Amino acid sequence: MSQSPGPFDSVPGRRITAWVIDAALLLVLSWLVWGGAALLAMLTLGFAGGLLLLPWALLLPILYGTLSIASPLSATPGQAVMGLAVRSEVDGAAPSLGQAFTATTLYALSWMAGGMPLLAALFSSRHRTLHDLFSDTLVVRSAYLEKARNPRGLAAEDG
Repeated sequence: MSQSPGPFDSVPGRRITAWVIDAALLLVLSWLVWGGAALLAMLTLGFAGGLLLLPWALLLPILYGTLSIASPLSATPGQAVMGLAVRSEVDGAAPSLGQAFTATTLYALSWMAGGMPLLAALFSSRHRTLHDLFSDTLVVRSAYLEKARNPRGLAAEDG
C-alpha cells in the first residue's frame, strides 16, 4: 500500500523544471513579439517603431505569469505540465489577479536580486519562496487538490 503524495512533496524540483519550460515558452513568445513589433514598424514606415522601445524583457514575463496564474488553470503552462497549481494561502482557492500580479512581479524582482530570495524555499517546510510569502500564495501538487475537498486542508498542512 503506497501513501499518496502530500501537497508539497517534490515541489522544489517540479518548480525548477516548470521554470525551464516557461523560460523556453517565453523565449519563443518574445521572438514573436519582437518580430511582430519590428514588422509593424517596417510596415508603418517607422511610425510604430515606439513598440520596439518598450521594456519587453520585463513586461512580457510579468504579463505571462500574471495572466497564467490568474487563469482558471491557476498555474503557468510549465507549472501545469509539472502537475503544480498556485493557491491562496488563506483559503486554498485560486489566487486573485492581485495575488498573481504581486507574486509574478516579486518573482521578477527576485531574479533581479540575483535569485537570492528564491532560496527561502530551501528553509520552508512548504517550500515557499519570498514572493510566495508576500503574495500569500502556495504552490502545491495538482494531484493533491483533486483529492482534497476541504480548502482549509492546505492551510492546516504545515508540516
